Amino acid sequence: NVICSIVFSKRYDYKDKKFLAPMKNMNNVFEMTSSLSGQLYQMFSKILDYLPGPHNNIFGEFDALKAFVAEEVKTHQASLDPSSPQDFIDCFLVKMQEEKDQPNSSFHMKNLITTTFDLFIAGSETTSTTVRYGLLLLLKHPHVQG
Repeated sequence: NVICSIVFSKRYDYKDKKFLAPMKNMNNVFEMTSSLSGQLYQMFSKILDYLPGPHNNIFGEFDALKAFVAEEVKTHQASLDPSSPQDFIDCFLVKMQEEKDQPNSSFHMKNLITTTFDLFIAGSETTSTTVRYGLLLLLKHPHVQG
């Protein structure tokens, strides 16, 4: 939710289905990449691209996450106030407007969705993993808690 506040300027309720769906997709992605088939795919992707199997399911999870981000971007476009950007997406949209006449600008819709997707995935997973390991270390070494 901290990452959501920065990227989307809102916090979701932890029971909100709109929030839980991308969290489930994210967990599925990390489980798949950690599995045997996911690791084999990372090593032999050129060969496994042509074979059926569970390694192909990861693309559907990524598509669902990108659709979530794209929906958030559309919501931001509809309510954008260029004089008062609220979050990362708003700032990117403002910069897109400023550079819309520059053909080589990096500020375009595909980059916005990809960058927001990367921030959401990387920030959410690394933060939760760090907190999880911190709590496990505190459980293993209770003498440092005092």
